[in-house]
Amino acid sequence: MGRIEIKLGDESSLRLASDTLMEGGLVIFPTDTVYGIGALPQSTDAISRIFALKQRPFDMTLPLLIGDVNQVELVSRFQGRGMKVLAERFWPGALTLILPDVSPGIHHSIQKDQTIAVRCPDHDYIRNLSSLVGPIAATSANLHGEPTPLLVSEMPKEFEAVDLIIDGGQCSHGTASTIIDLSRDKPNIIRSGAIPEDEVLAALADT
Repeated sequence: MGRIEIKLGDESSLRLASDTLMEGGLVIFPTDTVYGIGALPQSTDAISRIFALKQRPFDMTLPLLIGDVNQVELVSRFQGRGMKVLAERFWPGALTLILPDVSPGIHHSIQKDQTIAVRCPDHDYIRNLSSLVGPIAATSANLHGEPTPLLVSEMPKEFEAVDLIIDGGQCSHGTASTIIDLSRDKPNIIRSGAIPEDEVLAALADT
């Protein structure tokens, strides 16, 4: 395990994290909401390690963090104006979109029933990292069902087994993202989070 103190714009820390991911490793990093643990979606062994470390049920697929809205095209596509409006309104930010029409070759631990969860976080470091390596399969760095960590020191000891920890101090938001399912005819908010439901629904109503 390695550990570095994050400095925004520090090319060496970005390169170390990107190399670790490209080599099939696991990285813990800060986001705009809580600390996350991530791997590249094609790194099946690393993905399996995430589920094992978190004790996460295998039927709970992992969302993808992206560097910008253009990376959506690597894993899915926007259908209809509503999806584009939400991305334009709330990205980068704490809104996760569940999208239909998953691109071929996406691992089953990332997609379910031809849907995929995608978010562009409001955190320069993780967006820059994703711009280097592509979408990152990530989830909160906690045991399943336990409180989510805002500091590296709050993580369970099991997570010391990862390949790299990026310590960025306290995460600013502290609340998980809001999740909205856009894969069906009627949008459905399936988790309330950092962005109030009424703001999300109001944005959709304007489309």
